Amino acid sequence: MESSWLTSTLMLAILGITEPAVLHFSAIVSSSGDFNSSGSVPAINLALEMLQTQSALPEGYSLAYSMQDSECDQVESLNAFLSEVLRSNVTKVGLIGSGCSVATESVGFINNNWNIPLISPEPLEAQPSNTRIFPNLFQLFPSGDNLVPAFVTLISQFGWKRVFVITQDENLFISVSRSLNQGLLQSSVLWMENRISRTANLSSIQNLFGDEVDDFRIFYLNMYSNIARNVLCEASKRRLTYPRYAWITNGDYTDGWWKGGTSASCSDDAVANVLDRALAIQLHPEAPLNHTTDVGLTTQQFFSEYKAVLSSYQYTYVSALTYDAVWTLALALNASMHLIKTGNDSGCKSESGSLEAWENFTYSNSKMGCILKRTLQQVKFYGVSGPVEFNSDGTRVYNVVTILQYTKGPTGVSAESIGYIIGENLSYSIGHSVLTVYPIIVPPDGTTINITKGFNIWITGVYYLWSSIGVLVSVAFGILNLVFRARKVIKLTSPNLNYFLIAGVLITFLSTYARLYPDITEHYVTIRCSLQNWLNAIGYSLAFGTILAKMFRVYYIFNNPSPNKKTLSDVHLLLMVLGVVGICLILLIIGEAVPGFRPAVVLLPDDETDSDTNEYGVEQSYYVWQCYGSSFSLSYFSLIMIYIYLALLQVVALILAIKTRKVKIKTLNDSKYVAALIYISSITLAILALLTFAFGAYLNLTAAVYNGGILFVTTAFLLLLFVPKMYWLYKDPNGENVFNQNYTNTTNSEYTKTGASTIEQLKSEVKHLRSKLKELECGTCESPISNSGTVGVELSCNTVTGDNRFNNSNGPSCNNESRSSSSGCHQSRVQMCVNSDKDGINE
Repeated sequence: MESSWLTSTLMLAILGITEPAVLHFSAIVSSSGDFNSSGSVPAINLALEMLQTQSALPEGYSLAYSMQDSECDQVESLNAFLSEVLRSNVTKVGLIGSGCSVATESVGFINNNWNIPLISPEPLEAQPSNTRIFPNLFQLFPSGDNLVPAFVTLISQFGWKRVFVITQDENLFISVSRSLNQGLLQSSVLWMENRISRTANLSSIQNLFGDEVDDFRIFYLNMYSNIARNVLCEASKRRLTYPRYAWITNGDYTDGWWKGGTSASCSDDAVANVLDRALAIQLHPEAPLNHTTDVGLTTQQFFSEYKAVLSSYQYTYVSALTYDAVWTLALALNASMHLIKTGNDSGCKSESGSLEAWENFTYSNSKMGCILKRTLQQVKFYGVSGPVEFNSDGTRVYNVVTILQYTKGPTGVSAESIGYIIGENLSYSIGHSVLTVYPIIVPPDGTTINITKGFNIWITGVYYLWSSIGVLVSVAFGILNLVFRARKVIKLTSPNLNYFLIAGVLITFLSTYARLYPDITEHYVTIRCSLQNWLNAIGYSLAFGTILAKMFRVYYIFNNPSPNKKTLSDVHLLLMVLGVVGICLILLIIGEAVPGFRPAVVLLPDDETDSDTNEYGVEQSYYVWQCYGSSFSLSYFSLIMIYIYLALLQVVALILAIKTRKVKIKTLNDSKYVAALIYISSITLAILALLTFAFGAYLNLTAAVYNGGILFVTTAFLLLLFVPKMYWLYKDPNGENVFNQNYTNTTNSEYTKTGASTIEQLKSEVKHLRSKLKELECGTCESPISNSGTVGVELSCNTVTGDNRFNNSNGPSCNNESRSSSSGCHQSRVQMCVNSDKDGINE
């Protein structure tokens, strides 16, 4: 190429034509080795043509290049570079290359000694920003530093916490491995790494998949494509495919990289099976296809023309970057010419040499090298690979990482962009999501799957049905209590208090919905553990407090009765109920307010279910939430206080039941039902306490017995206290036989010995008195109507008028009445006497 340029120059000189000054640069590519970048040559040619068309260089200047092959080898790349700068007669103003990472590193160490920049479109180590090592290197390929955060973001997106990395034993990949180590450890990701050399044989590849690999399901291939193909071949023999496994590769491999290879024992189809649904992290940028650029072509136009002139060269993904690298050098030269023309050597004054025209540049002119480096740092344009701009250390300002996914189709494997990672966020492309990326299941990472179990659906369904029936029956009894509250049978049971009893029963029934609600998040379980204590305690104390109040009223009436004893109103009984509930609320508030007293929610292994393996071969362990932990703690104290308080209520109720057990008025006396409730609830509370403290890890056993016990006691409350009342209401709607039972007070024998009449005797006497009313219409009242000796009522005028019961402003007086009117007077007095005795009987 150089000889061609010399021939052209001589011909133009003979013809008297002034040729533009040609500035030369060297293009070092890799035509062999691990990475083939020979496809960069057509991209360089397109860039030079477009520079000429766009007049990007000052008038009188053009660019030309000479090409060398680095063979993707450190030694060969150095030989190629030295050949260009030492053995060539043409001075180079810059370098583009050098074909692959290892080759670029070698040249990047020494190119600054010749005061020429190296612009690299290929990937480099993860630390290219070290200006001490690479003082005059500009990397168009985004820094490998972007790979680690992108990789961590990607695996975090799918919830993976365990990764197996296979690294090629070369500086580029080892550097990435070191960075991965730091990034994954900071993200609490467990990872393991195996190394493989470029010359690894089949046996070495087989050894990559030792026994330790069995614990991993996510594999990352940190290597060149030809080595990756051989690893995937071995993986196909082990059937490490989706959906049980996931693979991640570099996204910078050329098209069709998975075909062929050194492993003759593996077909392309077998490799494609492993590659199906694999992900790839592509660091090199891709501009929108139709985006307007500053380099004469859109991205779509570039690739269209590039593929048209590719000819015998192999396609390379760095072609667009190489095109922009040529433009980068041209724009920097253009800017430096302006500085040279104005004599502006700001920032380079201390450098040796002088400002000269670029056609007069020599490798010893440090000032000119400094000027070009300075203008390169200021280059900013939009190329076919996207926006081009450099940091002060020469790395490209670009942090967008493309995520590709391989899918197997009828014609083979194709790669499609599914999203982009910017910083620490993954944004899916239109039409893509987790469900489209992994339609069957997100591959497991090999970590044991911990499954939190909820309540058995049958237990939940049965107890929800039981509670619903209980709620309906409770509401029905409440309606009956309201409708028949004036009937004697209901009235004697304090209908106003019955509402509180029903309310307590309803709260307890409804608490089942909260206890068995199918939500297993820690937040809800914490709420549930506190809520079930509150609902159970309030519902039980409200219902049982009402029973205590009613029993105390019976005890109060029939213990030491006297005419002057004050009666207990519903208000007094209501205050008693509120007091019982109030004490319960205080205990509950203490349990919530005091630090350490709240339920300590913990996740424990489920003793009801053994570990197993799912359909994807991953071990599954089962856990359940427990409200009070596996060992005794302060959180038990509030629960113990509640149980002790409820037990004391039962003791008081039992005492009252014993004291009132011989009251014969069935409507008033609930002692035998209360005694039955105490037996039932005491046994149930003991069982519930045992389950709470000892069998919390048996979720469904605890749920079945605990909720069954609560519902059984609540149902017993409802049936034993309301069904008999409803039966008596049915049999005796008007309450005529309410008092047909004898009353015996064993606590006050003295009252019985005085000859006090039973209720039956009093009723009989009243009936006898009423039968005598007709005899008093016209007769005298000298003789008594009755003197049975039991009631003690004599109806002579003197006796009656002398009785204080009739000497009141409301009753008629006979002292001044004539004999002729005494009959009406006596009749009135007798009626009043009878009425008064009836009142006494009722009282």
